[in-house]
Amino acid sequence: MLSRLAIAALLVIAGTACKHNKHANTTVRHRAMFDFSCSEAELNLTVLDTEGARNMASQIAVHGCGQKAVYAYYPDSDTWLLDGAVTPMPADYRVPPHVTKGKGKKREDKKAAKAEKHGKMGSTEPAPVEPAATTPPAAPAPDPL
Repeated sequence: MLSRLAIAALLVIAGTACKHNKHANTTVRHRAMFDFSCSEAELNLTVLDTEGARNMASQIAVHGCGQKAVYAYYPDSDTWLLDGAVTPMPADYRVPPHVTKGKGKKREDKKAAKAEKHGKMGSTEPAPVEPAATTPPAAPAPDPL
């Protein structure tokens, strides 16, 4: 009974985050269309930061039409606002990767931070072993007799 309740709660939480992120993409895309004077098809969105256990998007980068900007989510007013200004995109601009850390990666990061805080080694991976240098076998020494 308790496990069914926990599963139901997890599904509701996951659905909330999914709905938030979908709504975020729609809202940010429409605001960026206005701010960039750009069509919807020319805009690309990248999640830069997430918050909470539900991985709800809190910062989204938008680039398109030779411009870029960041939109931040303000939960108190439940709105997305332009964070800074729309700036020209440099020729060497690289699109930032989406922030998608799985549970395993987050857990590793947490363990590493905790270990570092307590003065232990941060990584539990073994140190890489370099192969031993191979030298040809030495010729046997002549018998002195």
